Amino acid sequence: MKWQGPAWKRPLLLDDQWGRLAMPVESIRRTWNYAQLAKDAVKVRWSHDEKAQLAAQKLVADRLGRMRGLPQKMGQMMAFSADPSEQDAFGSLYESADPLPWSAIRPILQTAWDIDPDTLFQEIDPHGKAASLGQVHAATRHDGRKLAIKIQYPGIHNAVMTDLAAIGWLAKPFGNLSDGFNLEGYRHTILEGLKTELDYRQEATAQADFADGPGRSPWVIVPRVEQELSCENILVSEWIDGETWQEVQSQWSPEEKTVLGRRLLFWFLESLFEHGQLHADLHPGNVRFLRTSDGPKIVLYDFGSVYHMNVTERITLLRYIQATRQQSEAPLPFLVALGFRHELLEPIADRLPALSRVLLEPFCVDHPYDTSDWRLSERLNDLLGDERMNFRIAGPPGLLYLLRSFHAMITYLAGLDAKVLWCRALQSHVATHQHAMGQLNLPSLPTQDYKALAKHLKVQVLRDGQLKASVTLAAAAIDRLEKFLDDETLRRIKQERIDLVEIVRDVRRRGYVPGDVFELTDPHREVKVWLE
Repeated sequence: MKWQGPAWKRPLLLDDQWGRLAMPVESIRRTWNYAQLAKDAVKVRWSHDEKAQLAAQKLVADRLGRMRGLPQKMGQMMAFSADPSEQDAFGSLYESADPLPWSAIRPILQTAWDIDPDTLFQEIDPHGKAASLGQVHAATRHDGRKLAIKIQYPGIHNAVMTDLAAIGWLAKPFGNLSDGFNLEGYRHTILEGLKTELDYRQEATAQADFADGPGRSPWVIVPRVEQELSCENILVSEWIDGETWQEVQSQWSPEEKTVLGRRLLFWFLESLFEHGQLHADLHPGNVRFLRTSDGPKIVLYDFGSVYHMNVTERITLLRYIQATRQQSEAPLPFLVALGFRHELLEPIADRLPALSRVLLEPFCVDHPYDTSDWRLSERLNDLLGDERMNFRIAGPPGLLYLLRSFHAMITYLAGLDAKVLWCRALQSHVATHQHAMGQLNLPSLPTQDYKALAKHLKVQVLRDGQLKASVTLAAAAIDRLEKFLDDETLRRIKQERIDLVEIVRDVRRRGYVPGDVFELTDPHREVKVWLE
């Protein structure tokens, strides 16, 4: 069937004669690369030698970068980590992967536009910047406007399909990801997301919608799309550059970093609760930062992955956070309303109040929160023990993109060392949606509420029977107990060979319920620590 529309809007067909011959060969080659990648990933997982592990990580990063597509996206997620060693090994994946030569890219532009690209532009930089699904070239129009031309890699559709077929077994070396959870649901979610990312017309629409929603923030810049030059495999938008994440970390002052962290968090919550849209691929390759007279601003690229949350889901999540902060309502109905599977949560229902307090801790404290104190994975593992997988696999597959965006925000805050008052960032959204939160209908379920949880951590010191010190803290302080003990008590703990770490882990395993934590007694001094 002959294409009837404008020549430059013609789709790039992959089922031509060359494609039918070449793609099976490429699939075989890609499957072989996956086998090698899985082997290298095993080295990363099981190596105990630091140098050997770093070398193996770099080997995996190199393979991920050369394979492009979904493997490179996986690598970008690994790269964007608070762990500096992983940043060293995988960081090149979001800033400097090898692009295709201009000789391979130029014919794609000419085919899509049905015109010599040089006639449309005063200049096109032949040196592109590679991404996971395509690469970007800077160009200047004859009127002086600078544009970014993103060109999709030829054959990337087939490569992504091969990637998805491999997810089930490749996931194992990266942590047994395929054991026990809805792999088909996650595969479907990823596939639908990638279909959007692979069609730049949809991305252009998403970018324009985002600009009209979360992009209206005075702290955020979304480049304008040039619709007349964009099509299925080419996206042209305004060129806006800025400082990289690495430059921000190394060159910005602590004050600038704190303001940026505060703006990032306030904007993230506004995006979620007021617009129901989250940029779900916020790795540093898709973000730049500007220092302006009005303070720091965030430049966003790549809108192929935007997470949408409907009004009911947003109101449910907001009331869940508020209920956890106030310890006023049981968490199970909220989680089920958000799509968590009741049958998987029921065995851990008695620990869901404690889990929710840990999970949402930054919102629950009344001071600027230091994300380095969170230690989320460690604490949840101690709390849930052998049943920790119940919570991990209970969530709906679509939540993957919300968690990815949230993890990115946490990683930025940690990298900035920005301590932000989360409860203040939440206040305006609670006030705006107070009526809707009150009208929310939740499922009726037998539940465990917060009454069983300890409210306070108490530390008492007596000398010769006389009270010398008495401190009352929020119960969550138990996870940082060593920070609240005086030097003499810490020396005694060391002398008595008391395992403070194990004591705290036992408190978590018991679900943060009231009770004695430990006592230290000698002829003249007594120290008591308990939860009540």
